[in-house]
Amino acid sequence: MKILRAAPLVLLAFAVPAALAEEHAAERYHRHHFAGLISGSHSGDKNGLTVGGDYEFRLIRPLGVTVTGEYVGGGFREDLVAFTATVHPWKGLKLQAGPGFDHEMRRPEGGHSDAEPAHHKVNRALFRIGGGYDIEIGKNMTIGPDFAYDILKGERVLVYGITFGFGAGAR
Repeated sequence: MKILRAAPLVLLAFAVPAALAEEHAAERYHRHHFAGLISGSHSGDKNGLTVGGDYEFRLIRPLGVTVTGEYVGGGFREDLVAFTATVHPWKGLKLQAGPGFDHEMRRPEGGHSDAEPAHHKVNRALFRIGGGYDIEIGKNMTIGPDFAYDILKGERVLVYGITFGFGAGAR
């Protein structure tokens, strides 16, 4: 019975990308997109400068997969990696969602002896939801706003900034 209820959702999941691909078939896009990110991160009373980059591989015009790597300074002091599915529903608009993880550098509570390390890393799983808009500058360059909302155990982080990108492999 559950299979019968899930079947329409599965069919819809396959039909939507196919319909979008048909709609955007005439538009030119880059199969590979590399971008650098400069942004800020905010969570409660913690703020930090975020720098990073991402690589997107477009499977078809409206659908790609992206890997993102970031370093977050300030009150965060962590490295982050996310693997997201990216949908391009209209022109330069991109919507992303997917899992990832971060390595947070923490100082131990209280004092520490010389035998103990001054810092240790804490690994946490996360889920990233994000979006942005790539504005084309010339044939291969892009610039645009980028936003992400990271959901971690015990913390929610808002990331907002600007990306500078380069596309290759025009289709």
